[in-house]
Amino acid sequence: MRHAAVAVLAALIASLPLRAAVADDVYRSVDAQGHVQYSDTPTPGAVLVHVEKSGTSTSAAGGPGTAASPGYAGNSSQSSAGDAKTLAAGAAHADAALAKQAAQQAVQQDEAQTRADQCKKATAAYDQALQARRIYTTGADGERQYMSDADADQMRVTLRLAMQSACADSQ
Repeated sequence: MRHAAVAVLAALIASLPLRAAVADDVYRSVDAQGHVQYSDTPTPGAVLVHVEKSGTSTSAAGGPGTAASPGYAGNSSQSSAGDAKTLAAGAAHADAALAKQAAQQAVQQDEAQTRADQCKKATAAYDQALQARRIYTTGADGERQYMSDADADQMRVTLRLAMQSACADSQ
């Protein structure tokens, strides 16, 4: 079934007039909604998928690479099958590169979110220590053990330093 499709594709390609000095670059990109787009114009984040360079000029009078050349159909199907494989390999490589890029962006976003959460928690702990008249710890028996004023001040200093450290990383 694939061989038949390749043969039909080769026949269609053979019937088209060939261009002289072809240099087509195909770029693959994914937009914000996740739709894959192909273009001959590079855009930010686009990946080069296919480059075809051919210096042979063709004519309808039986020049190189035309239907009048002997053995053209066999060469064309082999060439188009090779081009299809090259294009498929390029697309797979581009997909892998885009997947890697997306994974890297996701990790960066996750790290930024984690830093923001740590900053928020440290800020809340510091604010709570500032607003509390007395700071206490809970003992093993569940009773409150109040800190001295000096220990409470030291706890506030420690919480402020922890907040500054956590929030400096998130900015």
